Amino acid sequence: MLKVILKQLFIILVAVFLSSCGPVYKIGHDLTPPTSTSGLACVSTCQSKLQQCNTGCARQFKQCGFEAELKAKRLLPELLKEYPQQLEVWLNEREAYRRDLDFYESRRDLAESHRDLYFANCKKSGKKKSSCANSYVGHRFSGLNRPYFNKARPIKPTVEREAARIKKATCSNNCACDSHYRACFSSCGGVVKSKKICIRNCGEN
Repeated sequence: MLKVILKQLFIILVAVFLSSCGPVYKIGHDLTPPTSTSGLACVSTCQSKLQQCNTGCARQFKQCGFEAELKAKRLLPELLKEYPQQLEVWLNEREAYRRDLDFYESRRDLAESHRDLYFANCKKSGKKKSSCANSYVGHRFSGLNRPYFNKARPIKPTVEREAARIKKATCSNNCACDSHYRACFSSCGGVVKSKKICIRNCGEN
């Protein structure tokens, strides 16, 4: 079981490594403005709207962060009350894991000793290695699965940490201002062409 898990993990890591070696692209845009006077005036209006959108988006993001901090301050007393209980649960689970691990390792060692003793005796009897392997019956503990424990230790709450969590979950500074601008630019008679731009590992291309 452990060998299968390690093999799958190795395959995933190799795939991630190989994928990280190739070129990485982002989508950019070439904008060709209209030639008419009215079209250029229209584009000027689009630019004003873009600036307003960016300014409003930044203001909205800042306000969202401020509200996240206020909410964190309101939640902190309750979070601090729950923290000792969460820590105790984690400590108990970790202790149970350690007991299970000790049990597993002792039984694994017993199974390995049983196996080694069997093959030593089988070899002394003059049997072929393949014959010994075919007739070997594993120790009753040899099929145990190794216990795992990967829960992270609870972290004591703080206003800063909780505010950051809320901000990440609820605040965004992506207001699609650029895409709105391109749509406006195009409606004014301008031409918008998408293109791929290499931003990393470009030498591999």
